[in-house]
Amino acid sequence: MIAILSALGGSLSTFVGYLGNLINLTLGVPFGAGQFMAGLHVFWIVLMRVLVPKTGVGTMGGLLKGTVEMFTGSTHGIVVVIVSLIQGVIIDITGITARNDQDLNGNSRVVWWLGAGISSASNVIVFQLFYFAGAPDVYIMVISLLAFCSGVIFAGFFAWETLEFLNDAGVIQDRFPSMRNELPEKGRKSVFYRRNVPAVALIIFMVVGVTYYVGFVRPLIADPYSCDVLGLVESPYSFNIEAYSGATVTIEAELIGAYVHLPPANYTGVLVSVILQQATPLPEATGLRVMARDGYQVEFDLNDVMTDTRLLLISNSNGLWLIAAEYDGSLWVRQVSTLQVF
Repeated sequence: MIAILSALGGSLSTFVGYLGNLINLTLGVPFGAGQFMAGLHVFWIVLMRVLVPKTGVGTMGGLLKGTVEMFTGSTHGIVVVIVSLIQGVIIDITGITARNDQDLNGNSRVVWWLGAGISSASNVIVFQLFYFAGAPDVYIMVISLLAFCSGVIFAGFFAWETLEFLNDAGVIQDRFPSMRNELPEKGRKSVFYRRNVPAVALIIFMVVGVTYYVGFVRPLIADPYSCDVLGLVESPYSFNIEAYSGATVTIEAELIGAYVHLPPANYTGVLVSVILQQATPLPEATGLRVMARDGYQVEFDLNDVMTDTRLLLISNSNGLWLIAAEYDGSLWVRQVSTLQVF
């Protein structure tokens, strides 16, 4: 049971992460809006811990689920394993607090739902430690609240609807006999259909969103240290920063954004103007669009780019990072995948 749910949860959580990035892209923010779907990551851990009512199942299930998620292409890499592990620990604590795992009605249900919300919100704190250094406390509180609500809804309420459906269908009736009596034959189908309308709608949303994201926004396989230079250029090519080791420059820059601030530091990389010169932009080209692997994109005036001596691509642990020293922090793009001249 733990292995099956971890495999399902880990692989599907990867695509839920893609959908979160798609929401960020739609709203034009670098991060945070995708927390609307954070509860779907915890949903599977809750199911594991309830269906296998033993202390430690949440922790080990979270670890296994996070590992599966990492190897199925999560954009967060090994950090997602830490996130999932902590979420599992919180669900285990919730199980201990609820005490009676066989009685899933009444106060026990409320405890599980609140625990699912806290577990879901914990990812914001972990990501804050790894990625969002300098983000305002108010913004972190807002997206934490969004993640908490998502956990209550998707990992709490939605998990209980799933358990009740399985119980009514006779799949887990022997485990939770007090949860709900079997429905009478009359009206059984209509109740099943009505109860599963939200689930069907959510599945359709996920399938359509993931198909769009994978097919048109984020390539599944990409070298994190290279990017495509294409568009209105004479010679499109794939830029690899290792091939330009002799053409690097070092600048001092400070990231100042609405949500993130990084103090002045030295950055060494290749000027974007040098990268574009090899591709030779066409005379009618007027702009540059920089796109990241998670779908985030920004645009620059091409003439400004070609004369900018403080706009460069550098290599870090997550791939290519656009350092836009003379621009707002929102234009510093991580995990660059494409430079498109238009």
